[in-house]
Amino acid sequence: MNKTVTIVSCVIFAALLLGYNSRVFSVELFGLFKMNGSTAEDLKRIRDFNPDSDMFYLPDLGDKEFFESVDDLSICRRSEVREHLYTYLTSGREYVKKSIERSYYYMPVITAILKEHPDIPEEIALLPLLESGFNPEAVSRSKAVGLWQFLSGTSSRLGLRNDQWTDERRDIEKSTTAAIRHLRYLYKRFGSWDLALAAYNGGCGQVGRAMDRTGAKDFWSLRENGALSNETSQYVPRFAALVIIYRNRRLSGLSGELNIPRPAATENVQVNTPVTTGELCRICNVNMEVIRRYNPELKTGVIPSYSGTYTLRLPEESLKYWNEYF
Repeated sequence: MNKTVTIVSCVIFAALLLGYNSRVFSVELFGLFKMNGSTAEDLKRIRDFNPDSDMFYLPDLGDKEFFESVDDLSICRRSEVREHLYTYLTSGREYVKKSIERSYYYMPVITAILKEHPDIPEEIALLPLLESGFNPEAVSRSKAVGLWQFLSGTSSRLGLRNDQWTDERRDIEKSTTAAIRHLRYLYKRFGSWDLALAAYNGGCGQVGRAMDRTGAKDFWSLRENGALSNETSQYVPRFAALVIIYRNRRLSGLSGELNIPRPAATENVQVNTPVTTGELCRICNVNMEVIRRYNPELKTGVIPSYSGTYTLRLPEESLKYWNEYF
């Protein structure tokens, strides 16, 4: 009995000590990025930082899987991740804040879809933070569109419609489902999430050719060999930095600066009769901004009737008006 109690006590003590150490090194690590501005001197200090001598404790990186190293912050042993943390918390701070604020409108939908796909890491829900700043209206210089920034060719292969009525690259649910399918394929092809993410950004061809040319089997070796484009080589560490910031908004000093919206709960309805968005606003007692926010795929003021019906997302509080009218 005494032996059992001793073992249990040791386990509890070890867990408490681990939790304490985690809090200590998290606070200490984020203290590194508390600065009033962005300077070359500070950036050099971030690059030269040595986790083993300049702070109390940081978990070893070892050969951890990408998201495991993000979760326990050991990926911060990589100077490129620290540099992006520094940039996002200084010169990129306003961009990050606005992106996080917009995420509150779409994360509930994205995380609900991801729960249906347990093979996909939950952190993938935050990829739009990097891709589009959680702006479904975003269009890149290369004409990629939507939260997940699909090019026309990729979206077509994934079955997303783009016609005179809608661009489903902007559809929150359909584009998220397509992104999951695409990322699953990339993971199966390359065998790791950092390589899959690199291919999501730079394409399968770039990553595959870089691996064949160098013989490297992991993202970080490809990056160190200069085998990837600059954008793709920065993509994975940038995503790691943004996930860390999002998950540690209080420690990074952002929580008190955010204007967090209170989005309405929404629900899908089936539209099976011709109606304009203007009529919809009048019938459901909702403003056009709300319709546009949750149905950004619509190109015109007309709700299309593909196959006789169209799925529309409305605030739950407006459903009583919808049901009364239709």
